[in-house]
Amino acid sequence: MFKVKIMKHNRTKGTVAIAMLAIVQSALRFYFALGTTGALGSDIEAQLTTLLENPVTQPMLLLTVPFLLLGAFGMITAAGLLEGRPWGAYGTIALSVVTIIYDAWAIVAIQSTAILGMVLPALFIGYLLLVRRDALSSREVAA
Repeated sequence: MFKVKIMKHNRTKGTVAIAMLAIVQSALRFYFALGTTGALGSDIEAQLTTLLENPVTQPMLLLTVPFLLLGAFGMITAAGLLEGRPWGAYGTIALSVVTIIYDAWAIVAIQSTAILGMVLPALFIGYLLLVRRDALSSREVAA
């Protein structure tokens, strides 16, 4: 016999809202990442790169790759959060911390409006640590 860890799966409206916001944020990160490569057309690439206060010399390394990674991991952790998995909550918190660190660097190195990228991750952390602390725990059941 083995034990399986599952979360008490009582999905709240708040948890669904956090997961949906994380999905939207991830989708926008994909859009930005693909847009900076020109994959969505040169007009979009020009629009996105003119938004930067300090143009970067290597947009692929500094913008595209981090945004693709943040977007991909954001989708994965949001799915885990919707499924009620503790790793989804922990992953959302960890990814939010990484996002805040990346955006703090971007505020200094690229543009001051990167501070807006910290709003949702801070909300995610606050909600999961203060309101939905139970999302971080699991219980064992015999299977």
